[in-house]
Amino acid sequence: MGMSLQNHSFPGFWILVFCCAMFLFPMLLWGQELPADEDGMKFQLGRNRTRIPFKLVHNLVIIPIQINNSNPLNFVVDTGVDRTLLMQIGQFDTITLNNVEKLFLRGLGRGAGIQAMLSSGNSVNFSGVEAKNQKVLMLEENIFNLSSRLGMEVHGIIGYPLFKDFVVEIDYEHKIMTLYKPGTYPERKARKSSVVPLEIEASKPYVRAQASFPDGTKHALRLIVDSGMSTSMLLYPPTLPDARIPEKKIEAYLGRGLNGDIHGEIARIEALQLGEFTLQKPPASFPDTMSIRHALGLNNRNGNLGADVLQRFKVVFDYANSRMLLRPNHKFKKPFYYNLSGLEILSPIPGFNFYTIAVVMPNSPAERAGLEPGDAILSINGVQCIDQSLGELLEMFQKYPRRRLQLKVSRQYKSFETILHLQDLI
Repeated sequence: MGMSLQNHSFPGFWILVFCCAMFLFPMLLWGQELPADEDGMKFQLGRNRTRIPFKLVHNLVIIPIQINNSNPLNFVVDTGVDRTLLMQIGQFDTITLNNVEKLFLRGLGRGAGIQAMLSSGNSVNFSGVEAKNQKVLMLEENIFNLSSRLGMEVHGIIGYPLFKDFVVEIDYEHKIMTLYKPGTYPERKARKSSVVPLEIEASKPYVRAQASFPDGTKHALRLIVDSGMSTSMLLYPPTLPDARIPEKKIEAYLGRGLNGDIHGEIARIEALQLGEFTLQKPPASFPDTMSIRHALGLNNRNGNLGADVLQRFKVVFDYANSRMLLRPNHKFKKPFYYNLSGLEILSPIPGFNFYTIAVVMPNSPAERAGLEPGDAILSINGVQCIDQSLGELLEMFQKYPRRRLQLKVSRQYKSFETILHLQDLI
């Protein structure tokens, strides 16, 4: 059974976290066991490697991919998922999917779950790589609107099918992803990096780390390495019964998962030890028990390690040798910032530089500046927003606590100016 899609929308499994530029991907519990009979991905023309320039949006790696000879579609590269996911078809895109059947999925959130469709027998092509007999997963209800939150059309997510067949090097600094045939990654490059062991279980990579809390306690962690989670880390309090969430914290609506809304708290831990590296004062999200009840007890894990940590390194994922290689880049020693404005900003028409406020966090700089949901931001410090990408706009909101920004805003067709004083709330 085939199905042709044109300008239909399928959501992703993303959770929009309550700050600019943070997304999470929840663990999935399948309603049924999915057979693992996909063919492997292979290089064309006998090559041993390929270099793929990527777009980096909110710490997320996005590459173009074709499915069944479609137009190039934008896919997030995500170590935290075990399937290829199609979320959205653009207005002028057409794609045919083969052998469709229905599934039921559960994940993070307080609800029951969501219906999905699984398509098998598809071809996937990108940057000198090809694969046949691939599975593509779709959700039936568009509940995330990810493209508006990233400011560009994002059609899907690719995960384990990519990482199982190649050694994957992600150079966040230069925005280049290089795929190597297993066994061909240059050892001279490996010797320049620090080796962190990976444990591959249920098609996902796990890493051991240690968190130091402000009260002086240290806690061993087992985390999913999740390149599709743009924040630094997500920790599950019930799995760390001896850990106390730091006193300086904020209650927050963390976003939406497959099962509905996710609530919890956000606080800054003292340090994260990852291999030989120590990262100082990263923020951590602590979802409440109801929001993560379907994930508790799975694979003996304590949470997720996200891209705001990974993007401080050149990272190599070598699943065949159960290792991750880390080499610090210029971002390594830069401080971790968390939502200095208190705003969530959307791009209602992805690809067009027009930005509106979706959420104003209570007791935040944005609320004190008199900003409200629905306001359109026209300029910042005299720079017209129509000349800025969403990433560039958010970068202005995410740097330098105590920075003063002069905003020109439109509300109900009337414009006004206000001053926004950025502040670190945690």
